[in-house]
Amino acid sequence: MSLTETPDGVPQPIARTSPPSARRPRAALWVILLVLALIVLKRDTNPFIFGERGLNLFRLSPDFMVYYTAGEHLSNGQGVYDGGLWGPLPFTYPPFSAAVFRILPLFPPQDAAILWAMVCAGCLVAVAIGVLVQRGWRPDAGTAALGVLAAWGAMSLAPVRESFFYGQINLVLMLLVSLDFLRRRDQLSGIGVGLAAGLKLTPAIFIGVMLLQRRFRDAAVATGTFLATVVIGLVMVPDATKFWTSALFDDSRIGALDNPGAQSLKSTAVRWIGHEGTGATLLWLVLAVVILAAATVAVIAATRRGNDALVMALGGITACLISPFSWHHHWVWLVPLALCLVDLAVRATEKTAARAGVGGWWVPQVGVLIGAAAVALVMLPYVSTTFYFNLTYWVMQEKGAWGATWYTWQGALVILIAGAVSLWLLRRDSRDCQPMWPRRKPSPREKLPVAE
Repeated sequence: MSLTETPDGVPQPIARTSPPSARRPRAALWVILLVLALIVLKRDTNPFIFGERGLNLFRLSPDFMVYYTAGEHLSNGQGVYDGGLWGPLPFTYPPFSAAVFRILPLFPPQDAAILWAMVCAGCLVAVAIGVLVQRGWRPDAGTAALGVLAAWGAMSLAPVRESFFYGQINLVLMLLVSLDFLRRRDQLSGIGVGLAAGLKLTPAIFIGVMLLQRRFRDAAVATGTFLATVVIGLVMVPDATKFWTSALFDDSRIGALDNPGAQSLKSTAVRWIGHEGTGATLLWLVLAVVILAAATVAVIAATRRGNDALVMALGGITACLISPFSWHHHWVWLVPLALCLVDLAVRATEKTAARAGVGGWWVPQVGVLIGAAAVALVMLPYVSTTFYFNLTYWVMQEKGAWGATWYTWQGALVILIAGAVSLWLLRRDSRDCQPMWPRRKPSPREKLPVAE
């Protein structure tokens, strides 16, 4: 495998991506995304969703109002960690996020909510375009339009739609992380992950991902940026120390693990075993270790092939799985995963056709259709509904431990399959006897010919 070096001397693999090409299979993808966008449009303009029990997107979002109220409290010199800020809902984020939300009360709540939704939509579109470009699509107007359609179609996924419904910060976090995985690496790499971790601790997992990729400088920058956000929070938020000493460890502030909206390995273990004793915690730890092992292999293999978009998607899904608590709307990382699945299907189809001596414009279109079928199969548990059937998630709960953990099991299956396939690929690559990384630079003496 070929290697290159960054300016600071850290070796990194040359990405095995195809060069930007006009041959990207846009035709089939245009049709699929247009149909999906029309379905989403019809669904979200259905008068039923504006009823009393509907999931109406066009109203003040509860989680956004928690952010807004936190900004108001700071503007008035108050703390943010005492009791509920919006009804019974407490502020559960690090102090730095409260400092950022201080800008929200500059606008009336309704206007701020509209601006927030527009920012989140822009983040989703930017990530979709970024994934396509990282995978070899030419950065032009056509790719941008496909990114917009992909983001629109992503509203068919519950995590994405519910992020807008609740006014959640998930899409902003995903964009910040993508700045360190979908761009060319430079002196600013690492800042996005550090800021995301400062806003919400979960993205800190990507510092570990960077270490797996041997991006030591970027990991250090991310860590330093995160520590800077901690200092900013301590300076700007009156009760910041309360978060780090008590609120962070108070599970009751986040939600009940047996709430059907909670979708992580730990919530799955609690539904199986119950809260009593340490059985659920032990099961969670065992499952988390297995998932981490599979994700590690998958990240190494994807890094070796220059597929940083897939690395990002797998890292986000792994974070949702192993986190002590994950809400269903945290799973926005399914969007880059879906685009990566289509890309992988197209590449595999083209490679297979080339080996068989078959060519033509229709080959990549077939790849898109295969990829779309794979996406439909993987995303089935995450499809959004726009109205409550006596609260959809509570109906899921009535189906027992399996029925209430569809997100978790499907996500775990994705990581395990990715790990297994990656292990096979790495073993196949090892036959070439080429290490992924050079262990060290040879010294000038070692470069000299040996005298006989």
